Amino acid sequence: MSKEEQIIIDADAISHFDSILSLLYLAYRERNMNIEEGKNFVKSKLERSFRKLSDESKIFYKEKFENVMNIL
Repeated sequence: MSKEEQIIIDADAISHFDSILSLLYLAYRERNMNIEEGKNFVKSKLERSFRKLSDESKIFYKEKFENVMNIL
């Protein structure tokens, strides 16, 4: 994978961490999920996003990821 490809992947994944309220809105309002389904939807999305991050980006987003996962 090229450096440019990883940058695009990182940017996409990072955007999910900066739009958690939008993910919750999507789950609860747009998809009409119940509390547990919505929580699991958002957690799953953030877990996938975190796994896709480069090692360097994981360093910067690890604390935010862990905090959000603890809250959800």
